[in-house]
Amino acid sequence: MVEEEIGKDTLIGRRFPDLEFHSMLRFFAVLVGVFAIFVFVFTNVIIGVQVNGASMYPTLYGGELTADGTYEGGDRLFVFAWDTPQRGDIVVFHHPSGKQTELIKRVIAVPGDTIYAENGVLYRKKAGETEFSVVSEPYLGEIWVRDSSIAEVTVPDGMLYVMGDNRNNSEDSRKFGFVPRGNVIGVVTGWSLRWKDIISTVFGFFGR
Repeated sequence: MVEEEIGKDTLIGRRFPDLEFHSMLRFFAVLVGVFAIFVFVFTNVIIGVQVNGASMYPTLYGGELTADGTYEGGDRLFVFAWDTPQRGDIVVFHHPSGKQTELIKRVIAVPGDTIYAENGVLYRKKAGETEFSVVSEPYLGEIWVRDSSIAEVTVPDGMLYVMGDNRNNSEDSRKFGFVPRGNVIGVVTGWSLRWKDIISTVFGFFGR
């Protein structure tokens, strides 16, 4: 009679019957932990947004207006909630009037900056500077003619001055004034802006 060879793992399993269960338990605990971190990051740190409306055109596509008054098919992006908005950044924020809506605009001026506009040309003087300079705005898709003059104004502490890239069709600081820094949900990440077409296609496919 030939005796069956008993492996080391089998002996360990007989001596410690709960070892496999504990190992599986640890695996699932790690899996749940990773999932929790993933959910936290993508709901509190890196947040997905979809652009609705034409105020940031041509930089961003805001989708098509449907019969029920909503937009469909706008660009999808990610914003970083822990970033500090700088001049030129695109930000998502809660409407400063208290409306239950979020807006996406470009930061034109930060605290201490003084700006004004004449005939569609924007001028800015940063804190500590003595002279105004023309702000280069290559992102504008057409000549700025609507509300194209802004009286000289200095941005207070804790505030931002924002405008849409589609100056002729944008509700922004020209209408509702400064945006409190605390209203900002996040700054659009550079990588999602570069890859917005791919991101929009992927999320649009799974969102059907």
